[in-house]
Amino acid sequence: MELLSEKELNDLLRRWEAPAAPPTLAAKVLPRRSSWRWVLAGTIRVPVPVGLALLAAMAALLLLRPQPRPAATAPVKPVSLADFQPVRQLEPRIIRRANESN
Repeated sequence: MELLSEKELNDLLRRWEAPAAPPTLAAKVLPRRSSWRWVLAGTIRVPVPVGLALLAAMAALLLLRPQPRPAATAPVKPVSLADFQPVRQLEPRIIRRANESN
């Protein structure tokens, strides 16, 4: 076999065409799936440190989120002793045990 010069090799390389890929290769390498199927059954690979950082960030957001303020209540009217009245009839009741009735 005769050795080719650099120029001849470059010319030969420019004229060379790659053979066509067989149709079975395209079916194996690029399977045709609908995007909905990927959404339901697809996976996304995430490195472990990135996944742990995301989990830590989500936990921090949950723990450090601002707590909702309690609803404002109506202001309480001031009470004075002038509003109190004496008891009309006193009926004392003695309770000996919590579940015993009189």
